[in-house]
Amino acid sequence: MVIETSERIVEDKSKAVASEHDPLVLMLQEQLATQKAEQELTSQKVNIMCSRHKMT
Repeated sequence: MVIETSERIVEDKSKAVASEHDPLVLMLQEQLATQKAEQELTSQKVNIMCSRHKMT
C-alpha cells in the first residue's frame, strides 16, 4: 500500500520495518514465537488434565 501525502510517498510501515531487519523487531518476533510455543504447551497440558479429570 502506498499513500501520497504532501508531495512525499509514505510506504506501508510493516514492509519497511520487515525489510530493514531492525534488531528490536527481530527480538520481538523471537519473543512472540516463544510465547506462542509456551501457550500451545500450556493449552495441551490443560487438555490432558481435563481428559484425565473426565475419566475419573
